Amino acid sequence: MRFSFDAVSGLGLGLFLCACGSEALNKDEPAPEAPALPEAVELVQLFAPQAGWSASALAFDPTRSGELWVTLRQFPSDEPCTEAAMLGCSKLIGRVALVRGATSSGPTMQIKVDGNAWHFMRRPTAIAFGANGYLSTCGEARTDNYEDEAADYSGPVLWSSDPAIFGVKPEPGQNGTHLDMLHESPFCMGVAHERDNAYWVVNGQIGALDRYDFHLPHVIGGEDHSDGELARYVTGALARVPEIPSHLVLDAARRELYVADTGHSRVARLAIDSGTPGAELPVLEEMVRHQQMDGATLIDVVAPGLLTHPSGIALAGDKLLVTDNATSKLWWFDLSGAALGSVDTGLAIGSLAGVTVGPDGQIYLSDLKLGTAYRVVPREP
Repeated sequence: MRFSFDAVSGLGLGLFLCACGSEALNKDEPAPEAPALPEAVELVQLFAPQAGWSASALAFDPTRSGELWVTLRQFPSDEPCTEAAMLGCSKLIGRVALVRGATSSGPTMQIKVDGNAWHFMRRPTAIAFGANGYLSTCGEARTDNYEDEAADYSGPVLWSSDPAIFGVKPEPGQNGTHLDMLHESPFCMGVAHERDNAYWVVNGQIGALDRYDFHLPHVIGGEDHSDGELARYVTGALARVPEIPSHLVLDAARRELYVADTGHSRVARLAIDSGTPGAELPVLEEMVRHQQMDGATLIDVVAPGLLTHPSGIALAGDKLLVTDNATSKLWWFDLSGAALGSVDTGLAIGSLAGVTVGPDGQIYLSDLKLGTAYRVVPREP
């Protein structure tokens, strides 16, 4: 395994710094109501577009008020990333735009890059926060090592959102600032938090839903992943569309997972307590459990025919918000899949990806084409 390629230095990935602190989130504040369906919207840009970068996903840190994280990646390159020809390796490095005060009229932005983002944040597609100060990301890559290596070695990463840990310069002996990584989900296209350090991801290579439990994180920049668990569901039921994330959202109360199945033009649902343990899965590293789950099925919520390339998905009360990358429309559905309406964002076709609802009850979107994020504001048509 190779993790040590350092392509951050000398790339001109300058930091945009601000002198602003993070206000602690008041846990007693009521959850925001679901946003109403407007007839028309305008988009408030939260930071300047990142030239040559794509904004694939976004999520609010629940432990810091108004702090929005946006995953950024470069557009794909035909240049190889091999040990003999590393010209293309720098194009694989992902980063995060950390937007403080995202819900305010004057947000500030800081770019954060992990010291070994070439491996741990390669072409990120998705981001999801737990409630414990940790988060997970994953990326669209067959392997997170050199591309001429045979092993399909890629999957979700566990991070701390502590600004004193994430993206700081690693200490000697630290392999970046990650807290854990498991490597069994190539072309990972979406991630959702379940509980503690358990996350669900879209395995784009085989069209499956993979549930990972990192359990206890290792030391900062460590490599002990042996307490990890993997359970795999509905292999072959999903279809990846290259370059378009397929996001996930979990309804924790009903224990149902919703997925934007981009390649099948639908939104589907999995009962996460369904299925029975089947055969052990072959894995590339030591894990406590690695098992196929038999008998679980996906149920169509929004059947094919209405959406073309669903990408972003968010839960807002008893409604689902879904972005369609092919039309740049934002859709509202009830939990049965009945369409409540849609609105044209006015963005170029192919722009829409991630969607989330902020603590202010407003909707936020990421832009694959321009590399920025927006707050959605209703307006009179």
